[in-house]
Amino acid sequence: MAPKTAICYFVIAMLFWCAATPTHSSGLLPTGSARAFRWKAARIQVGISSSLLRDNSNITRGSDVEGAVRRSLATWENVANVEFLLVPTEKQNASPAGPAGDGVSVITSAGSAENAQLFTKESEQAAATTRIFYSGRGFITEADIVLNPYQQFSTDGTFGTFDLESTITHEIGHLLGLEHSPILGSTMHETFGKNGVYGVQNFAARTLSASDVAAVRAIYGARDDARCCGQVTGKLSLANGRAPKNAEVWLEDDNGLVAGETISSVDGSFRFSGLEFGSYRVYAQDSISKPAFAAQLVGEVSVAKEDNTTLTKRISTAVQELELSYVGFNGQLSDVAVSVNPGRTYTIYLGGKNLDPRALTVSFNSPFLTVVPHTLRSQEYEQIDGISFDVRVDPRTPNGDYSIAVSGAKGKAYIVGGISVESHPNPLSSFPTDE
Repeated sequence: MAPKTAICYFVIAMLFWCAATPTHSSGLLPTGSARAFRWKAARIQVGISSSLLRDNSNITRGSDVEGAVRRSLATWENVANVEFLLVPTEKQNASPAGPAGDGVSVITSAGSAENAQLFTKESEQAAATTRIFYSGRGFITEADIVLNPYQQFSTDGTFGTFDLESTITHEIGHLLGLEHSPILGSTMHETFGKNGVYGVQNFAARTLSASDVAAVRAIYGARDDARCCGQVTGKLSLANGRAPKNAEVWLEDDNGLVAGETISSVDGSFRFSGLEFGSYRVYAQDSISKPAFAAQLVGEVSVAKEDNTTLTKRISTAVQELELSYVGFNGQLSDVAVSVNPGRTYTIYLGGKNLDPRALTVSFNSPFLTVVPHTLRSQEYEQIDGISFDVRVDPRTPNGDYSIAVSGAKGKAYIVGGISVESHPNPLSSFPTDE
């Protein structure tokens, strides 16, 4: 029976909103800023507050707190030219907003009034926040990570808690100067679920996506990697010569793995940096403008050492009436990517507008993901259209984020990075792929 539910209150209540608060005086990172905020030195000292190392009512007893912090730091060290020095500290609070902090970066869970003030009414569901201070030249001078004292954390996947390692890994990305990513499956995506969303443990953000790796390498370079780094820049225009101001542009490699996504600037230009060498396909879509244009392949590019590949393209303005907004498992929909395992088959749910399974085709750009024939069905939700289908995940599928495409007479639309292939087990599989 088709599930009848609003857009999953259970899922929405379990989402994580993360705030990054960096500045000269501390404030939000300027989203889409051409200026890259970074540390001047490759070696960064971070203090782990005693509030994290002692018994804490916000962290499940027995959690491997220090191990989670060290693994989170190592996750970024392993892919970029940065090194962390983790030291114990009695500092409990983030530095207050102002022209400068105290120069000591800290990760803290202290439930002090000063820290609690960082979590406004609008971000009551936030797992953590990072306050950054930087110089007039754009160098980060301090970054303080504060866990929300009103939330619960664990390292063992306890349902109803935020995964501590995932949370810290995301916040370290902000500490390094990264903004939020629009790719659903990336560590730096703005939201991810608590343990229990879709009925599974949520460890996905512990592992960096290709887009996360490219983003940090664009700032700091790679760590001993001869296959990095290159850049792709380009400019889009419409048939009337005007620039698409809301174009969602993304890159996929030969396996269909998403390597980056951005929104085109006011003149239609876009840029991807920190890329591994190889071949990529560039896609674009616009679901905001009226009329919107359908998703389409913009072109194919090749990235080589210290190469800036350019791509200029006039794109089709075929009308786009399809809309993909949500993805999920178990009849639940959210803007959290669904994690799947290689060698298994899963039932995936999609939500949006004009989704009639009798007139649609679901597909992937990856040879490793296949829609099982005759499994596309209608699902009932309030206020939106819903469909579901079964997907086979090849046992050889590389880990990473993959896009889901829906096409029909009313256009073509993608959920970019809506499926994340992970090593962490997801038991919600119908059966092994090879059966």
